[in-house]
Amino acid sequence: MSTKSDISVAIVEPNGGYGGMDYYDLGLCRGLLAAGCRVALYTCDETLVPKTPGLHFHPYYKRVFGRGNRWLRAIRYIRGSLASLAMTILSGERILHFHLGPGSIPELLLVAMSKLLGKKIVITVHDVESFAPSAVVNRSVIAHVYRLADRLVVHNLASKRELIEKLGMPADTICIVPHGNYISSVISMPESADAKRSLGIGESRRVILFFGQIKDVKGLDLLIDAIPAVACEIPDVTLLIAGRPWKSDFTHYEARMAKLGILSRCILHIRFIPNAEVARYFAAADVVVLPYRRIYQSGVLLMAMSYRKPVVVSDLQGMTELVTNLQNGYVFALGTKDALSNQLIRALRDEQERELIATRAFKYVSENHDWMQIGRSTREIYLSILSA
Repeated sequence: MSTKSDISVAIVEPNGGYGGMDYYDLGLCRGLLAAGCRVALYTCDETLVPKTPGLHFHPYYKRVFGRGNRWLRAIRYIRGSLASLAMTILSGERILHFHLGPGSIPELLLVAMSKLLGKKIVITVHDVESFAPSAVVNRSVIAHVYRLADRLVVHNLASKRELIEKLGMPADTICIVPHGNYISSVISMPESADAKRSLGIGESRRVILFFGQIKDVKGLDLLIDAIPAVACEIPDVTLLIAGRPWKSDFTHYEARMAKLGILSRCILHIRFIPNAEVARYFAAADVVVLPYRRIYQSGVLLMAMSYRKPVVVSDLQGMTELVTNLQNGYVFALGTKDALSNQLIRALRDEQERELIATRAFKYVSENHDWMQIGRSTREIYLSILSA
């Protein structure tokens, strides 16, 4: 039977600081270290060197992301993967814990190679299916590689059901471990008035925030369509959009705003928002909106709740597993513009209710999405496969 000192794990997550996954990676690593595991993180060179005692840090994925030549970046990815695998052998890491979306060929080859080397494999499946217009790898290939894993980890019941129903994964290989909160990142929250001034927003304006990577499935078009009705009831409303597009052209959103005559009440920061700037966006917000049409789990949702900001979310199962209407957030019917505008109007009209809901949300993520508990739960998964 393995003991704490026997558990040596490599967390392989190449996106890191490029894709905004660095907070997630480090939260999990710290939780695992606190649970007594020996932990190494293999990630990209855009991740800042963590100040985490005991963590072995390997930024082997160098210059993999961005706009450079696609084939050159693929070669660099493969080189980073081979370097990572070599180090796991030298370091004696018995478990390789991968963090994957719906799969790309280099990622899936990396898993297969690791299995051939006799490693125990855990895969956290963040997105069961791709949100890209066309998937890179078909379902059958993804399913084959997932079956190589000793355990699959998902963040909620909705993802588990999809893995079973769409990819035919055995239920007993799938473990649900929540996504961690962002409370430890909320170190110095600026005053709302200061944050608004720094973003060019009047102090008296009521701010709706849409934050994070802009994907077509996230329903920004629906939010834009809802703003005119909100503005009729809340004349001082401002829509703040902060994030960079992903496989999408932002100009059609701007054209939509212009057509509806709301450009003057929109503040657009269409770029990647560095960690050091995140707090002021949430400090400026009166409400954070996630009008998503498809999602498996949202880091932005947990971030908003960790920042004590009320959220308005669509009634996707991935959302409603965390958010209960008028208890710790506002929920509206998926894809329904009028329902969204009505919830926004209610939230912006009643400051006392907003604050109560935000307080409950913070309590919820504090108690149910703690990284230390996540570390202990993940350690139990490792123990189960080492002792099998």
